[in-house]
Amino acid sequence: MIFFVRVEAQDLLPLIPTLLAVADTEHITEASHILGVPQPTVSRQIARASAVLGVDIVERRGRGITLTAAGKILVPYLQRVAVDLEAGLEAMSEHDARARGHISISFQNTLGEDIVPALIKAFRTDHPAVTFGLDQGARARCLDRLDDGGADVAFVALSSEHTEDNSFQLYDERLVLVVPADHRLAGRRSVDLGDTSDEDYIAMGHGFGMRSICEELWAEAGFAPTIAFEGQDIHTLRGLVGAGLGITILPRLRGHNPESVEIRIENRTARRRIGMVWSPRSPASPVAAFRAMVVRSGRSLVVR
Repeated sequence: MIFFVRVEAQDLLPLIPTLLAVADTEHITEASHILGVPQPTVSRQIARASAVLGVDIVERRGRGITLTAAGKILVPYLQRVAVDLEAGLEAMSEHDARARGHISISFQNTLGEDIVPALIKAFRTDHPAVTFGLDQGARARCLDRLDDGGADVAFVALSSEHTEDNSFQLYDERLVLVVPADHRLAGRRSVDLGDTSDEDYIAMGHGFGMRSICEELWAEAGFAPTIAFEGQDIHTLRGLVGAGLGITILPRLRGHNPESVEIRIENRTARRRIGMVWSPRSPASPVAAFRAMVVRSGRSLVVR
């Protein structure tokens, strides 16, 4: 008996749209227009439903039709089935969007070697079908891309405008003064930036996060340095320092460069906060899942 009921439900399922259209219009011709099928097809499906159920569900009334008592009992249940099915399809579509989808990331040049790749790799472990669009450049460009909708998230040096409402700090790193190996300050363990006011500086160009930080540090130390060269890559800046063309302020180097020396800066604000920034608009899938992963696991993935 249980098996027979299951067979009836399976046979009736493809007929539900027709039954609901007929119940709504009480007219075969109008129902056929709504469904986009010929009128005889609607009539056959109604007859098929009655045969499956073993009872008439419609009866003629004048030029139209009306539900029988049995049909009136059945229709509310069919409507709930249709609603549940639509909800299921929407849920499936949302899951597919999370599982696939596309994420646009903008990030500063200095974060492209290990930080961003580590986060993407971790996310793709559970979301292998998600694709990424990557845009690398100066800090100002990254934030502009975020503001105009060209990026879903940005990985940059954070500033006071970035709060818990629109950003997440991944780590904090101390900045150092980088001087040539034979420089007069090379033997020092620490230095106050005020002692470098007469030095030629090599700096990142305007718009880069490091340039903004350096300008704040120079202003705090009470001087505006002579900029001997502006670059767009910290590796280039470090190389020029090693060649004796000036000094610079940079994050610590992983490894050793015999041509230059790193000196701890005594100014307590000589630090750089790195994190993820997002816009106030609601994130779409799978962006929300990526943001949640970074907040949940990002610090452990990019231990400095």
